[in-house]
Amino acid sequence: MITFVKINEGVYLKGLVTLLSLPAFVYAYSLSELVDIAHQNKVIQAATHQVNASQKSYESTTRSYLPTVEIGANLQNVYEETPALPENSIKAYASLKYTLYDGGKRGDLYNQLSANIDASRKSLEAIKNDIALDVSRLYFEYLALLSDKKATLQEIEQLKAEFLRLDMFYKTGSVTQDEVQKIDSRLKSADVTLHEIELAIQKVLHTLEYYTTKEIHTITEGSHVRYEENSEIKIRPDIQALEYEAQATRFEAESKQSVTLPTLYFDNTASYSEYYFDQEPVTRFLVDKQNIATLNLSWNIFDFGATNKSYEAKYEEYLSKKTSLEYQKTVADVDYRLAKKSLEIATIKIDATKATLEAASSTYELIKLRYQNGIIDNVAYLQALSEKYEAARGYKRALYDYEVKKAEVIYYSGKNIKEFLQ
Repeated sequence: MITFVKINEGVYLKGLVTLLSLPAFVYAYSLSELVDIAHQNKVIQAATHQVNASQKSYESTTRSYLPTVEIGANLQNVYEETPALPENSIKAYASLKYTLYDGGKRGDLYNQLSANIDASRKSLEAIKNDIALDVSRLYFEYLALLSDKKATLQEIEQLKAEFLRLDMFYKTGSVTQDEVQKIDSRLKSADVTLHEIELAIQKVLHTLEYYTTKEIHTITEGSHVRYEENSEIKIRPDIQALEYEAQATRFEAESKQSVTLPTLYFDNTASYSEYYFDQEPVTRFLVDKQNIATLNLSWNIFDFGATNKSYEAKYEEYLSKKTSLEYQKTVADVDYRLAKKSLEIATIKIDATKATLEAASSTYELIKLRYQNGIIDNVAYLQALSEKYEAARGYKRALYDYEVKKAEVIYYSGKNIKEFLQ
């Protein structure tokens, strides 16, 4: 598309814009859609793989305690042949092995791996909830910045109109130059603020790109966080993950003690052999087919206390995790109470900023009328104008901050934020 602008008698080319370089359609994402996309990023995929790895490890261990079948064969040649040892022989065998008792290690190991699975699942759930909270904060920060931008643009339009009016009066000598300069200075300051807001908006969009791994151009308004008063408080998934990790360490410590108990396993081996004597003996001591069943018992009755020290080391690790867990529970309780208090303050702040906006708007209209009639100077006018739009920005930010505070209370109460997005 080519645009021409006529200046005096000449026609000059102003710009050339190719429509093909612009996207035909830019999709605007809602908060729920942003969270859904963010829940598919690489961090979530990595945590999901960890859950799968824990499950596979459990399956592998349980199957290792089932009976095993082993087959094999060997070819043997000896230098000195004896009646019991032919010069050449071939042997094929099949063995069935099964651990009957291992001192209780099996049960502790199963419990440990099961706790690891639960820990990885809760860790994945916690990561998803962390991302949902972060994305919610970014979403409402973006909307707040858009409101800041809108209010700043309105302020700039007001200042431009006033600048043109004063400039006209200045040319006729009705006002002094310093009055025009004050408006011009405030206009330039507002323009700088507008550019800073634009930069902040781009930073939010780029941060969202980190979470979603997609280029976000715009976000749709209208999403809210549903909040239920006096709802049930649950244990946060990250705290539950710590609980399961502590349990897994305790089971691992208990499994160390199984070494001091006897181990009993069964082995049954069937074999078939062929013997090739250089000189056939008068009497053969060998049989072609054989089946040997054995019941094996082993018991470590003394190891200079190594097993006990191993248990004590792992149990100390369990106590460390348990103590850390108790501390994190206390922190979580404090965080929840602070979040509730912040929500109460955010509710009050909405009413306060709304009253401030109404008062600032009424004051501005009154001062504007008195200023245009020459009763007061432009210092009072500029102050009233600034207060009006600052109050407008403050009110909108209070509304969006209230949404964030609701999301934080839901997060710290142990619930899934995604379920409360509308």
